[in-house]
Amino acid sequence: SSAFQCRMCTENPFTALFFAQPSEEEKQKKKPASSSSRKSRRNEAHFNPRSEAEIAATIKQWAQYAHPRARDFFTTPQQLEEVLTQIAKGTDKNEDPILGPEEKCVYWYGDVTKDDLQAAIRMVKPGESAESVTYVNRVLAFIF
Repeated sequence: SSAFQCRMCTENPFTALFFAQPSEEEKQKKKPASSSSRKSRRNEAHFNPRSEAEIAATIKQWAQYAHPRARDFFTTPQQLEEVLTQIAKGTDKNEDPILGPEEKCVYWYGDVTKDDLQAAIRMVKPGESAESVTYVNRVLAFIF
C-alpha cells in the first residue's frame, strides 16, 4: 500500500477512487495533534516589553510602510496608530514583525482567542461603535 503513496497526498490516491476504507495506519496519521502536545518555543519569562518611547518610535517606523488601503480604511492616523500600538505592545522589543528578517519568528505576547489561542487584538473598526476581536495575522497582512 505504501508503494502507491503520493508524496503530495495524505492518503493513498486509489482509496478515493475505489472507496476503500483507510487502514489503521492512515487513520493514525490523520488524527490531529492535541493542543497539549503542541509545544511552543515562546517563553514568556524572556518577554521584554517596549517602553512608551520605544512604542512611539516603532509606530513611527512602521507607519511609513503602511499600505495605502490601510490609510484609506482607518479614518484618522490615530486609529492606525492605536492598532500599531497594540501590535508593538504584544511583541518583544528585540523582535520586529514588520521590519525584521523574514526567516525569524516573532512570538506574540498579547491577547489570544479563547478557542484556538490565536494572536488577537481588540479594535473598533471605522464606521462601527462596538469593539471587536481581530486576528493579528490578518491585521498585519491588511496594513502591510
